Amino acid sequence: MGIMTRMLRLCKADVHGVMDQLEDKELLLKQYLREMEAGLDLKTRQVRSLTEHLEQLAGRISAHGQEADKLEQDLALAVQKEKDEIARMLIRKRRTQSTATGRMERRMETLAKEKEQLCQTLAEQRLQYETLKVKAEAYGRRSPHGPWDDPGPWGPVETDEAEIELELIARKEALQKGGTP
Repeated sequence: MGIMTRMLRLCKADVHGVMDQLEDKELLLKQYLREMEAGLDLKTRQVRSLTEHLEQLAGRISAHGQEADKLEQDLALAVQKEKDEIARMLIRKRRTQSTATGRMERRMETLAKEKEQLCQTLAEQRLQYETLKVKAEAYGRRSPHGPWDDPGPWGPVETDEAEIELELIARKEALQKGGTP
């Protein structure tokens, strides 16, 4: 049984080795980058949609506030003129509107929190995307002959503008969050 297990393990290792050789790492990295970019685009559209929804809610709340002021004036006039039936109807309408406004305000708070979380996630994922993009570019620049042509840590150091830009962005975000860069 030990020999069969070892033979099976050897066959699995060979299959995995062949698959690794068949895969083009650079193409896979490019595909991962495209998928990440599509995900970022989707989240950006979601943020825009939430922003539009919040603006619509703010407009509706403002309209309700103006209508509430008008109802309050009408109610004061109905009470002053001793029109009790009209006053009761206006009180019902004002209460219904007040309840609706409260619901819209709570919904707006929920959407604002959701938008804030989505924006934070989006910023983190953009940073991950930029990091992976820089790494993919560095991988693509590597010698096609293998790692032995790479001068390694003892060779000359090249400064990549994209890496510098990425570090600057990371430091700015850390500073905005109250941390130290």
